[in-house]
Amino acid sequence: MLKKLILTLFAGVAWITIAFAQDSTSVWVEQMINGKGENRAIAIEKLIKAEDASTFPLLGAAIDKKLYLHESIPVTLGEKQTTANGDERFELIQLYPENKKLAATPVALDKLQEVKISRKDRLMILPMSGYINLTNADPEKRKLAYTQFQNKEDQSLIKRLRKALAKEPEEDVKRIGLEAIYSIQLNDKSNQVKLAAIDSLEENLGPNTQYILEEYQKKEGLSEEVKEATAAAIASLDSRAGTLSFIQNLFSGLSLGSILILIALGLSIIYGLAGVINMAHGEFLMIGAYTTFCLQEIFLSIAPESGGLFFWFALPVSFLVSGLFGYLVEWLVIRHLYHKPLESLLATWGISLVFIQLARTIFGDLTAVKTPEALAGGWEVVPQLVLPYNRIFVIVLTVALISMTYLMLFRTRMGLRIRSVTQNRNMSSCIGINTRKIDSTTFFIGSGIAGVAGCAMTLIGNVVPDMGQTYIVDSFLVVVTGGVGKLSGAIISGLGIGFLTKFLEPVFEAVYGKVLILVIIILFLQFKPKGLFPDKGRIGDD
Repeated sequence: MLKKLILTLFAGVAWITIAFAQDSTSVWVEQMINGKGENRAIAIEKLIKAEDASTFPLLGAAIDKKLYLHESIPVTLGEKQTTANGDERFELIQLYPENKKLAATPVALDKLQEVKISRKDRLMILPMSGYINLTNADPEKRKLAYTQFQNKEDQSLIKRLRKALAKEPEEDVKRIGLEAIYSIQLNDKSNQVKLAAIDSLEENLGPNTQYILEEYQKKEGLSEEVKEATAAAIASLDSRAGTLSFIQNLFSGLSLGSILILIALGLSIIYGLAGVINMAHGEFLMIGAYTTFCLQEIFLSIAPESGGLFFWFALPVSFLVSGLFGYLVEWLVIRHLYHKPLESLLATWGISLVFIQLARTIFGDLTAVKTPEALAGGWEVVPQLVLPYNRIFVIVLTVALISMTYLMLFRTRMGLRIRSVTQNRNMSSCIGINTRKIDSTTFFIGSGIAGVAGCAMTLIGNVVPDMGQTYIVDSFLVVVTGGVGKLSGAIISGLGIGFLTKFLEPVFEAVYGKVLILVIIILFLQFKPKGLFPDKGRIGDD
């Protein structure tokens, strides 16, 4: 027993001597990973006392029991991937000397050597967990770690936080870290430091700045100068928040308006041409969404690592599939009900119910489409103003579809025939235009556009059988308000209803805001019963 004790002490002294002779941190890290018993405990204790931010990821992985070796490199597990055979692979994150994702191919867990740290040693590290998470691989955990230090009175914390921030790669995490530092400086004894901290907080624009200053304003014992500076900073932040809220509502209104235009575009063409109130139009949107879901499943089964490639194929395919369904509905049912508005309304309503139940039977009540990587996240225009990429894409897609529809209607022979039949069906038939063919083609195009809208809607919400019912009423409001068959009317009314919705809902709540919009549209139609852009001339007066 005495011999074992002497050997352990000798080994410990030897490691301490080596540590002084070499890069001590690297030596303690190596001993923590490969050492045993007392030697490992000494190494961990030294790393804790050193408070070197470069070792925090390593210590954090030890606490979480996720410390491994990959080709002698200390790593932890990153994102999990599942192969076509069902095998699990993990991306690897290097922990020391750099905290970064390894470029190596994802590996199976059994290919890694686990570094087992005893419970006693992990308990030694636990009090450091607040600091350790400052370098966690997950940005959200780093944000939370910095938030825990806000408003602390211990000024010595600032040095530690600045050490961690020096290696922070993410700008939004840096902003929260600086916010924590400035909030600590608010509790300094010097008024000059306090005033500088208030200015820095206002310029930093962290997510909790206003709350920090409002709580600080309530603190007793503040000088008049500090109180005035705090009040001025809060007023400035209030003004900025109001401006950002207005811009956010403007973007949200544009986004919602774009969605309404996407859905109403095909409906406007069909309604303008045939005068048919197509209550099944929303279900063509649903068909486009389920087409996107099916392509996702096909791509994932063939090439699991294809990412969001399926979505870009789904855009044209959803147009073709929905267009084909629209063509069949017109050929089998609607062409027999022209000039019979009540019968066509009831028939299309019945078709919509059939489509909804069919989708529920095949796919169930709820499915989802994974957002492509290129459209995940958002564009941070300024701090606290982020525009989601998926919404921006919907706006761009709407502009592209409007442009293509305009070119088709006003720059092609087919478009000329569609406009001719829309204005005067009998005269068009007399000059040799096959109106039946034009009807079928128009239903194909209008339904296809709805299918593309459904594909785009998978970026925003889940795919459910009755998703088309959510937008069908709003789509008819867009068509009627803009003027039947008028492309420009559908665009302006769609944007108008979108903006009104987003600006009224925060004030009057969602239900009352919707009611108010309906009242505004009803009053508008009292003065403009044919919409914003009514037909002009002799035909329009008939």
